[in-house]
Amino acid sequence: MAIGDGMGDKSRYRNMWQSEASGSKAGHFDSWGRTRRPKELKDPGPITEKYGWGNGSVQYGGDQGKNVKMTAITVTAVAAGDLDDNLATTAAGVNGYITENQHYLHLQIENDGTDDTVTIYAYNYAFGAWSKLYLPYGRLAGNGSSAATTNDMWVEAKWTTVNGKFMVVVPIHGIDRIAFAHDGSLNDMVIRAACTSF
Repeated sequence: MAIGDGMGDKSRYRNMWQSEASGSKAGHFDSWGRTRRPKELKDPGPITEKYGWGNGSVQYGGDQGKNVKMTAITVTAVAAGDLDDNLATTAAGVNGYITENQHYLHLQIENDGTDDTVTIYAYNYAFGAWSKLYLPYGRLAGNGSSAATTNDMWVEAKWTTVNGKFMVVVPIHGIDRIAFAHDGSLNDMVIRAACTSF
């Protein structure tokens, strides 16, 4: 291992720092998952190629190797009923977003305090269907006693009435795809998302 960078030269897990230091395109990621910095989610549309799209295009913040600030990627929220279990729809957001089986979802939600709601849905290829994502942050039954059921400890990954910019890191532990569902419309709510392994 090289001293200082914490990673050997032969490591197959390359992050943004390594790409920039090697003189390759700034901000270019060439790993599948296992990145130390948040990596933007990609919506490849219908599954037509083995590994999805690269992120060097202008659409994904690339700028032909120039050293410029990366453009923030926003994700498209859809009605929950529009999520496609077959992942064959061309409409934005309906097939969700590939996570590359990373462990953490970084979200930045921006809104003006209106009553907009976004709920996270999860898709594993092994199950072949969308379902709401639940997080283990529920309440105990009362006065510090144990929860009555396992369900009491799990709550929907849902946010509503955000005022300003709100950032949260959500454990997704290798889920294949993530989707964002609104409660009828999002009005002014903007959602940005990225994933990391650590």
